[in-house]
Amino acid sequence: MKFYICRNRSEPKPFKIAITGAGPAGLTAAGYLACRGYEVHVYEKMPEGGGMVAFVIPEVRIPIKAIREGGKDLERLGVNFHFRTKVVYDSPREPGDEWAEHFVSLERLLNEFDVLLIATGAWRPRKLKVPGVYDALTLLHHIKMARMGYYPWDRIPDLDGKHAVIIGAGYTAVDVAIEAGLLGAEKVTMVYRRSLEHSYAKTEIRKLISKGLEFTSMASPVRIIGTERAHGVEFAGTKIVEGSVVTTDEHFVTDADIVAYAIGQLPTSPIREVVCANEEILKEAGIFFAGDVVAPRNIGTAMREGKAKAIEIEEWLLDKAPKRAFLIPVTAKLISSLTNGTC
Repeated sequence: MKFYICRNRSEPKPFKIAITGAGPAGLTAAGYLACRGYEVHVYEKMPEGGGMVAFVIPEVRIPIKAIREGGKDLERLGVNFHFRTKVVYDSPREPGDEWAEHFVSLERLLNEFDVLLIATGAWRPRKLKVPGVYDALTLLHHIKMARMGYYPWDRIPDLDGKHAVIIGAGYTAVDVAIEAGLLGAEKVTMVYRRSLEHSYAKTEIRKLISKGLEFTSMASPVRIIGTERAHGVEFAGTKIVEGSVVTTDEHFVTDADIVAYAIGQLPTSPIREVVCANEEILKEAGIFFAGDVVAPRNIGTAMREGKAKAIEIEEWLLDKAPKRAFLIPVTAKLISSLTNGTC
């Protein structure tokens, strides 16, 4: 998997760039900037690079070997990787934090580097307020870690001969359906609150339907049935009213042994509530964002954005950085306003 390759690296430039997160956006930006002659350091809490592409997406879709080869290409370009290292300010815990052995403060990076690109992705699953279910991101992450030899298989729920019900119809839901089939699930049902046509993963879902996936549209979960473990899910029918999903009085129950919800993830920036910050103020302080930490992206879009943001960073460095003054006071003021909830 080629994140970014150039024939000849440019002459070294007197700027240092820190990138937090080694997913597609961060790695593509790192490759471009290294090719342009900048000193690039990538900080990643996991034991190797790739982000969700490496640690969540099923092997049958993207082989880990291809991702590792792409990482080696970047190392040959001179990119400096700091694995098992998490950048922190006031971050909550997210999946994968157990792999972090070193912690680097955001303030330290802002002191030591000319630019900080935050590309930490969206590892925090949205919580469905019903007990007895798995969030799809964590489930996929654990399965992939077991396949890569990082986790023992006894950490993975037994899907052999079971009925898996997946709530949601995005690419993460597709990945759960694929893994459930590979792990021996007898039946896989995907339930979506809109119609199949509303899903951006509809092409992949149709392929799965042709292979036996059961797809139920226009339904939203109400409760999990069962005490010690799930036995089924009660759903309410839905309809679209002026573009919004509303539930109806129609209810039905689907039996289930395993329930996984795939209803999206939340950004995991090292700066809490960073979504309320003014992007221009951040840019003045030398802080940029790319990838899922901004909004959900597919792999291709994240890589294109990584390159575009790297070009923007280079333009900023050549124009703004030599004239910049009082970086730390500006940044400290920004972070203070974020953490105090005043922005």
